[in-house]
Amino acid sequence: AGLAEKSPAQSVTEMPVVYQLPGMYKVIVKKDLTYKTVDGVALKMDVYYPPNLEKSQKLPLVIFNNGVGAMQIPQWRVYQDWAKLTALSGMIAVNYQSRQGAAFEDTDDLINHIRSNASSLQIDENRIGIWTCSGNVSVGLRLAMQGNRSYIRCAVVYYGITELSVFRQTLPLFVVRAGQDALGLNQAIDEFVRYALTNDFNLQYINYLEGQHAFDIVDDNGRSREIIKQTLDFLKSNLAAKTGETPESVLTATTFYDMLMRGQSDSAMAQYRRARAKFTGHPNYHWIMQEGGINAMGYQLLQEQRNEAALEVLKINTENHPGSPNVYDSLGDAYEAVGDTARAVQASEKALALLQENTALDENFSRLIRQSAEAKLERLRKQKI
Repeated sequence: AGLAEKSPAQSVTEMPVVYQLPGMYKVIVKKDLTYKTVDGVALKMDVYYPPNLEKSQKLPLVIFNNGVGAMQIPQWRVYQDWAKLTALSGMIAVNYQSRQGAAFEDTDDLINHIRSNASSLQIDENRIGIWTCSGNVSVGLRLAMQGNRSYIRCAVVYYGITELSVFRQTLPLFVVRAGQDALGLNQAIDEFVRYALTNDFNLQYINYLEGQHAFDIVDDNGRSREIIKQTLDFLKSNLAAKTGETPESVLTATTFYDMLMRGQSDSAMAQYRRARAKFTGHPNYHWIMQEGGINAMGYQLLQEQRNEAALEVLKINTENHPGSPNVYDSLGDAYEAVGDTARAVQASEKALALLQENTALDENFSRLIRQSAEAKLERLRKQKI
């Protein structure tokens, strides 16, 4: 009683994250460190460290992206809480000031400053994650997706999205959509997720059906806390020290097929052969040498009238499985589709010859291959006559 009612904007800046951990007050905070000066105005950052940090340690960093250009964001309770939760999870966190209209430039300069001073800040400059939300995503996600930033190992995107012109397919992304958010925003997120799945992005996606915009401060319930904990686990896992480099792109069956459908056969085949040379026998890439899967892809391309692409794919199967009568019968179908009668005949005859040699093949399967090859030869020989 007697206190002035706070405006909604003021209340949001003071609201805590709904997930709290014991010992958050023990986090070490170095406040008001200048990372750049513009026209005599110092832009500052606050750095949050785990309470038990040792002097010799260098830890991964999570940057809480200020993409809207708000000078007061480091003072917001939500950003302070997120930084403390991150520090208690064994990482370093940074909140920072940026200027409206220059947030991308300021964030870029912040990163350059941090990486240039990584030793004194006890930060591993090659293990950086980005956390971005709402309107900040237009800066945070665009920056994380740039191909020259391999030191950015992962990105978290809460209830926001932006248009992108460049992508890092293998960048681990953790995207949370608030189901009760605005229609236009969620439609844009849906479109991005569809694109990401179609192009085999390294995506973890949560559709928080009952969540509101800013659910991490406005929806005080178990599901919100669960998602926040998952977010911290995602950051910790992807910023852990790892041996070897993550490739900038990974060829999957889906991306290979899509490239062929777009008429990029030369590039698709070159990438396939590189992947085959590198990953044959690797348990995560079994599709590369999978006879049935490659065969099915070839026939799917034939059904889509991508006959030349289908031919290239089915040639691959004969390289991978030179003793299989089935792959040569399929190759005959592809040659027939492109009008190369002579090679279609050769492939079909090869299939029949291999059937004679391959006595271990299932009897019913052998009969189907024989019927297909013989029918094809009959058609083709009539054409030659």
